[in-house]
Amino acid sequence: MMLVAIPSETPGGLDALISEHFGHCAAFTLVQISNGQIGPVTVLPNGDHEQGDCLAPVQMLKERDVTALIAGGMGRRPLAGFQGVGISVYHSAGASTVREAAELMAAGECQPFDEAETCGGNCDHHGHHHVVVERPPIEGPTDIRDDRVVSFHLTLTDQSGQVLESTEGDEPIRYLHGHENLPPGLEKALIGLEAGSRARVELAAADAYGEHDEEKVLEVPRDQLPPEARVGAGVHTRGPDGRVQMLSIVHMDESVVRLDGNHPLAGKDLVFDVTIVAVEAAVPEEIEHGHPH
Repeated sequence: MMLVAIPSETPGGLDALISEHFGHCAAFTLVQISNGQIGPVTVLPNGDHEQGDCLAPVQMLKERDVTALIAGGMGRRPLAGFQGVGISVYHSAGASTVREAAELMAAGECQPFDEAETCGGNCDHHGHHHVVVERPPIEGPTDIRDDRVVSFHLTLTDQSGQVLESTEGDEPIRYLHGHENLPPGLEKALIGLEAGSRARVELAAADAYGEHDEEKVLEVPRDQLPPEARVGAGVHTRGPDGRVQMLSIVHMDESVVRLDGNHPLAGKDLVFDVTIVAVEAAVPEEIEHGHPH
């Protein structure tokens, strides 16, 4: 049996999209695979990062007894970190969802990384060395606008100056503009910027990840969660509208578990220091799917 971690977009789980940036993904979906079959699934919210610490997920996943990680691309430093603690790293083999990647892994179709294939070696800056996207040239200004793929470096701090997240020394974040992939206030502030531009964007909580909503915090009996559940882990469920929601376990005792459906940064005023790396035309498939390939 192996426990496989797959970097995931919100809310995590088998139906979530794979995050292109493993160090700064919203969550890791942990999938048990045994004898070619997919077993229990849990969601682990990704923790905060110290500045420049692209190795932050290594120890966190090791402590959860993860034995394998699936990723689209990776630099040499984090690859060595995972290998150093006994976590094998595999290509996502073109999968776009966690379920697809888990099924490919269960079938033995995900191949391991080696150092020559890491970013900083001979992989492209998009973090998907195995996917080559033929992009049309941009006619006119190469600025940020809807349906363009944007790559940027980020240092995220709170109002006290504490660094909550940074891509320094890691790969840039990539997103498809105009498809609600960023906090609304940040996306609006980036419109019109070009490669090489820098911006400092200060956002009140309402324009970042929203105000903390106590109605999203609920308590359930302990026996409704699996025995391995623990504080800091995530569970996913379906809301009244049928949409999958990810809830974080914020407290538990022998009888009750408290779950929080707010984003981990909800209620915080934030400062985004951004450096634009590239602005590229999106291809039709990316526009259809709502995220870059």
